[in-house]
Amino acid sequence: MTDLSFHIREFVPAAEGPELEHRTALLKARDYAAMLRGSVESRTALDHAADAHEMAGAFVYADVPPERLEIAVKYCRHLVHAAFLAEHLDSEGGGQ
Repeated sequence: MTDLSFHIREFVPAAEGPELEHRTALLKARDYAAMLRGSVESRTALDHAADAHEMAGAFVYADVPPERLEIAVKYCRHLVHAAFLAEHLDSEGGGQ
């Protein structure tokens, strides 16, 4: 497991297996979304990145079952991808 597992185990000491993987993915998504928030120009991309950042932050240490964490990871990944797409479309003179 990555060194990020240390941060997860600080707040969720019993996290193992898929739960630890999902929480680590959420921590990465949160950090990546925060980086995106500072680098995109599109308002839509910024909104998607902000939503991903908030959702990942809300779930990374939450007391929820691994199945819910998996859904949160997918949601955040999709939002980050949507932010990239929105930035690309808007930078090309898209519909906004």
